[in-house]
Amino acid sequence: MLVVCAYCRKTISDARGGGSCDVSHGMCQSCADHYEKLWKGMPLSDYLDTLPQPVIVVNGDGCVVAANQKLASVFGRDKVELRGLAGGEAMACVHSLLPEGCGKTVHCRECTIRRAVQKVAKTGRALDKVPAYLETKNGRVSLRISVKAKDGLVRVTVEEMKPAEPKPAEA
Repeated sequence: MLVVCAYCRKTISDARGGGSCDVSHGMCQSCADHYEKLWKGMPLSDYLDTLPQPVIVVNGDGCVVAANQKLASVFGRDKVELRGLAGGEAMACVHSLLPEGCGKTVHCRECTIRRAVQKVAKTGRALDKVPAYLETKNGRVSLRISVKAKDGLVRVTVEEMKPAEPKPAEA
């Protein structure tokens, strides 16, 4: 009988014989270990580290609840430093450094990332692969983000990131 992991489809054993059933399903050790962590209650930031893309989770006000290390590394920080910051502060937006602070400058009204988070928090409808950009001290970073709401939180996944476009030299 061929025994296949019901979760990842990896072959667990292949002792085919003349039984009445050719294929059965079980769970391989790798999947068992993974799901055991989840079932025991994995911290959110640890779970986010298992995701392949940079991810940040914010509340409806745009404050960081958790982020994965992939996202934190993009900004040269550790993920625990981001917790509690406004989204723009966490993502190194130059406008967040202005006296008014993140979310309160004239630039924030037009921020695609901020507006997407607010819209998804309000409506619950996900947004997929939205073009956005982030002004950093190194220049403009082009992004493509997906935003999803669950249990009062909003997950922002960076689907694509293009390096900063150099700022024009001032004359």
